[in-house]
Amino acid sequence: MTNVFDVFGRTEAGPVRAANEDHILLGRFVKNRGGMGLRIQDGDDFLAAFGLLLAVADGVGGEAGGSTASRAGLNALEARFYGVEKCEDACAVATRALHDAAGEANRSILDLAAKRPELTGMGATLAGVCLLPGAYLVFHAGDSRVYRFRNGALKQLTNDDSIVALAVEAGRMSVSETEQSPVRNTITNSLGAGTFELHVQQGPALRSGDVLLICSDGVHDMLTHEAIESIVERGGPSEKTVDALLEASIASGGHDNISAIVARYTSAPPSA
Repeated sequence: MTNVFDVFGRTEAGPVRAANEDHILLGRFVKNRGGMGLRIQDGDDFLAAFGLLLAVADGVGGEAGGSTASRAGLNALEARFYGVEKCEDACAVATRALHDAAGEANRSILDLAAKRPELTGMGATLAGVCLLPGAYLVFHAGDSRVYRFRNGALKQLTNDDSIVALAVEAGRMSVSETEQSPVRNTITNSLGAGTFELHVQQGPALRSGDVLLICSDGVHDMLTHEAIESIVERGGPSEKTVDALLEASIASGGHDNISAIVARYTSAPPSA
């Protein structure tokens, strides 16, 4: 069988914000505007040697600070992670490399803020996946999210680091109540924080037809879980799915920057 990931990511400022504080990472490319796609086989030599990072970073701290933090964070993450060649125990090595790279990303943001007082308090959420041969890792900090879609059902693979998520966990607030809460976007963990912590876990095994979605709150705040599920369920190329998610987010108000990455996984018999 030939296992293939069809990947596409796009980030836009949206119709309301003047600047885009989001950045996305596709492999070794960090982007702040527009889209990019790639197609990679599960047995690819680069995937086997290094893994492939797909990530979204949503900046906080104002236009200048937020954009600087999300860009600096992903640049440092990319540089440090790919500096380590993976070995036979790819998941364990990649997990350590992710923690190390995220720590370097956090330090780079803190160092920049220390040198430039106008950037004090800047930070960025982080969410993504690391694709590996036959497996993948899910990582996040903040309220950007990773989902998996399978057989018509969308499942959130990350838990938001936020005030309202803590309230739901403690039984003090329902999920529906969080949607109207004035503090629903107040996060408790991010790059650029002294208490930063990266959550990393191995993702559930993939099956042909599964879809991984990474997005900022500019998508999941604008669209209900069911709306996202319906768009992903339409199928088709990953680029088409990403474009539909961004267009629906804009149609629903688009008051924030909007970023999404889709990786569609398919298995097919090798060509004769």
